[in-house]
Amino acid sequence: MGGKSGYIGSMFRFGEFELDLDRYELRRGGNVVKAEPRVLEILHYLIERRERVVPKEELHDGLWPDVHVSEAALTTAIRDARRALGDTTANPRWIRTVYGRGFRFIGDVVSAPQPVAAAGSTASTRKSIAVLPFTDLSPGRDQLHFCDGLAEEILNALTRIDELRVLSRATAFDHREDDDLRVLGQKLGVDHILRGSVRKDADRLRITVHLVETHGGHHILSEKFDRQAVDVFALQEEIAEHAARALLGVLTERNRNAIKSTPVRLDAYEFYLKGRTYLSQGTHRALEAAVGMFEIAIEFDRDYTPAYAGLGDALASMYSLLGDDQLLVRADAVSRRAVELAPNLAETHVTRGHVLTAQKRYRDAEAELSLALTISPGSADAQARMRELNSRSELS
Repeated sequence: MGGKSGYIGSMFRFGEFELDLDRYELRRGGNVVKAEPRVLEILHYLIERRERVVPKEELHDGLWPDVHVSEAALTTAIRDARRALGDTTANPRWIRTVYGRGFRFIGDVVSAPQPVAAAGSTASTRKSIAVLPFTDLSPGRDQLHFCDGLAEEILNALTRIDELRVLSRATAFDHREDDDLRVLGQKLGVDHILRGSVRKDADRLRITVHLVETHGGHHILSEKFDRQAVDVFALQEEIAEHAARALLGVLTERNRNAIKSTPVRLDAYEFYLKGRTYLSQGTHRALEAAVGMFEIAIEFDRDYTPAYAGLGDALASMYSLLGDDQLLVRADAVSRRAVELAPNLAETHVTRGHVLTAQKRYRDAEAELSLALTISPGSADAQARMRELNSRSELS
């Protein structure tokens, strides 16, 4: 049985089944089949490679990159996929075992109709997601900066994946208290929402995350983590990877590298997060506090790039409020330093573009922001700064 070309947007149809990767659902006759995310990943992987036998080793590495699991885990996952499809090893209809080699998807996959875009609009096949601020469940309820910072770092990691459309922090974080995620999904125009809670107690972190498909309100990812606080960098990377895998299936090596984080001193990170919280408030007093927090973070780690970028943004924003040229001189120096430290990080070019816009060096600012968008096309911050630049240059 051959495999016809059947991938339109993000829908596969075979027999009475539909594998809908936008909603991350397996449906049979229009009804959702209860299946773990791993089952959907296996089906996605095998269907896309249905013209050949997929070796066990390849399937194992595709589903569990950089993680050591036993061969029994793959056997169990294949069994669960067959069970979801009502398939058997003795008389396979969908998944055939080629003994000594691997597995092959043998069913015909037919084309799913692609929605017709309205006149003048551009249809997007990228998965859309909003990351909401995490809830503080710490004993003193005094870790709001840490909760917001963790959510923002996960958001920033996801923006580096070209296949995802990630809502900006400024928009998503306005909905801290919203409960009905289906209504919120319609309001924000996203198909998925990631939310969570954090309990930080001494040197322990307990984090719960939920990834919800907003059309039906289904949880496609629910996980709990209990780690040492010093593991926060690996943890935020792990959460971002799990969310991306739940949305996209198997991640490419490029995407796995894109979401990797760089550990720094925990005390520097804490002050950086406090700075980000103040920076988002935008008032004169808050911006002064943000500058102080970023400067302390840099004192702890002289090469901490995000702190330099945050400091540059805070100083440029203060200049916009106060018109003090000395603020702009400082912003210019620290934004240059940020780019020197991490020329391949979109965030540093966004900050540099912000400072150059404040200096009315519009062509240079456009070059920096264009570079940021080349590095990270999904960067909401870069897109917002580019819109600001365009509006300013039109007025000049």
